Amino acid sequence: MPEPVSEDKQKAYFEKARKGVLGWLAKRDGGAATLFDMHEHSSGRYLVAHQAFSKMMESFVAEKLVDYDEATRMATITDAGRRLAES
Repeated sequence: MPEPVSEDKQKAYFEKARKGVLGWLAKRDGGAATLFDMHEHSSGRYLVAHQAFSKMMESFVAEKLVDYDEATRMATITDAGRRLAES
């Protein structure tokens, strides 16, 4: 049975995934993507899906790293999000 991953390692990986998703979003035309496309990318590249993806999106919006339009389900990276992705 594999040994459990420490909470510190989980947090570090989640932060790496956050930066990676923001970097991916920043490279897209217009710096925007649908929630579906962001979920697919985070799931396929970082294995972050479902509840963890919801947590990630909530953190992006709360920290004003993306602007999210519920009507179109589009997220657009902000200048703060670009700075974090590049750090």
